[in-house]
Amino acid sequence: MGTLNFDRYHAAMADASYKKETRVHDKPLSEMVATFYVTQRKLPFAPVLGHERLIRLLVDSQIDRPRLRFLEQDRGGLQRFAKAIEDIQFAGSIRAVHPGTIMFPQQPIADITGKFGLTQAQEIKFEHAFDLPMTTASTAMQFRMAAGDRWLSDFSLRRNGDIERAVDIATYAFIGGFNDTSNMEAAHRLDIPAVGTIAHYWQQAYLEYLYEPEIEPRTGQTKHFEQVAFERWLDANPNGTTLLLDTVDVYMGAVHAAMAATSTEGRRKAFKGFRVDSGDLAELGRWCLEFFEANGLHDLRTNLTGDLNVERVTKIVAEFPEVSGFGIGTKLSSEVKNVAGVIFKACVINGLPTLKASNSVDKTTLPGFLQVFRGIDAQGNYIADVTGLDVEEIEIPGAATVRRLVEPFWENGQHSPIPSIEKQKAFVADQMNRFSDLHNYPRSLSAGLTKVRDELTARMRADNSGWEKILKLPEEMPEELIQTK
Repeated sequence: MGTLNFDRYHAAMADASYKKETRVHDKPLSEMVATFYVTQRKLPFAPVLGHERLIRLLVDSQIDRPRLRFLEQDRGGLQRFAKAIEDIQFAGSIRAVHPGTIMFPQQPIADITGKFGLTQAQEIKFEHAFDLPMTTASTAMQFRMAAGDRWLSDFSLRRNGDIERAVDIATYAFIGGFNDTSNMEAAHRLDIPAVGTIAHYWQQAYLEYLYEPEIEPRTGQTKHFEQVAFERWLDANPNGTTLLLDTVDVYMGAVHAAMAATSTEGRRKAFKGFRVDSGDLAELGRWCLEFFEANGLHDLRTNLTGDLNVERVTKIVAEFPEVSGFGIGTKLSSEVKNVAGVIFKACVINGLPTLKASNSVDKTTLPGFLQVFRGIDAQGNYIADVTGLDVEEIEIPGAATVRRLVEPFWENGQHSPIPSIEKQKAFVADQMNRFSDLHNYPRSLSAGLTKVRDELTARMRADNSGWEKILKLPEEMPEELIQTK
């Protein structure tokens, strides 16, 4: 059963649009056909993901009687809106870029067309559908670019709030370039490897051997409790495992791991890798690898963790290129620099282009039925994007072909198929190889769109009402009002 997944202002605007007092030139505002476009503002680039979430939100839209009654009893009176959404599924049309398409800030990634009253109330569904997937996948892409071909594991489960959000994050991190996850439910649903290492409190559980030491049969010397803990762990995981070295001290941890692993042939075979979670990770990782090599423990995987962000991964790779991989937790999901900031803005109403001009350039929106044109050279590489009007035919210098990215996705309840996560992951990886520089990719507005935007903005701001003759003005006025006066 659908929830009230909209803000009150959506309900208030929809309800008001059904009233006779809000008619526009004798046309019901609620029945006017409107188009709203969707974009993100804050990520440097991101694969557009979340189409399947949008479908679920649109399909699961029938509102139950208790919620309808809640709307009807609203203090402002939302009876018309309540009646409009009873037993109604959104029946308009939606266009979107293909799932996994890498897009940039302010580019239209989708749009929706339908009757104003109900269409404007779909805003939150689009924002909920795309925001988390695009944020996670963009972050994952940036980690992948920093790590090169090294292994990346999602260790974010503990920071994700609930299991469903955690599964989503594992899914979109995987599509964005990660190799596996520690999240067992996600591994089950996604059919990808589940990974994890020994925890610090495994060694702590053997602290008793600090007071009553075990004797090493070969030497007659007492064993450190951490060596005992490592030996038990290797015995319990004979097919291969990773040891965590910094419970006491990384250098001591490496010594105890080497002693445990070389104590029997079975333990030697079980020791496949080590993890360092604190300190100077590059320096400690290199020292440990060299130490193990010197003691006959070869081909070990070096796994580094510990609140890693993209900048730290980049630095570690430069200082310690032999590193095998990274486990990423907090900075993948709960402490990201930016969320996508997906927005939903009107661009056409009743066949006329419209925009929000705003006093901030970054909040000015685009008018008209929009399209993104991507130029592709003869080798299949992407050379530039142009955002323009759908009716335009765009030429991009150097492009052998120009592809229209925004395409039909949903029509009256029927939608395009969603590729598997494996296909989306492969598509993202393929695109990454086709951009020469994702951080400096050329993007522009077409001449036609720029003209419509600028002329419409000027026309909206022009004022012929003679307001300055009837209203009192402050001593200081903005320059543009002085010019108007």
